[in-house]
Amino acid sequence: MLNREDILSKNELKKEKVQVPEWGGYVYVSEMSAETRDQWEQELIASRESEDKLVSGRASLAVITIVDEKGNLIFTNEDIPRVAKLSAISLDKITEISQKLNGLSVKVEDVAKNSKADPGGDSISA
Repeated sequence: MLNREDILSKNELKKEKVQVPEWGGYVYVSEMSAETRDQWEQELIASRESEDKLVSGRASLAVITIVDEKGNLIFTNEDIPRVAKLSAISLDKITEISQKLNGLSVKVEDVAKNSKADPGGDSISA
């Protein structure tokens, strides 16, 4: 059986190399920590509950899952508006891998379809 130290020492997140020809190379897309995923989901829910549309769902997911070779984030939340202006095709590649690595059962674009008038809509959790 695993003990406390065995579990807490497992802090390396999986990552996958993704070719993005539109950007002229590749990036690494990482699994999220539980803390990061909780924050991201809370932001999506808050956005969905506001009167505004879900803005930059793909970009926000890309920003929190694109990492360097060592697993360090290369973007910050301040980069979301600029990332959102990148090709949808390139961001779709990133979000597809991110969704797979993170067990996201509902696609980012589907979250936008669930209005606050439909509280029984799909959860964004796995």
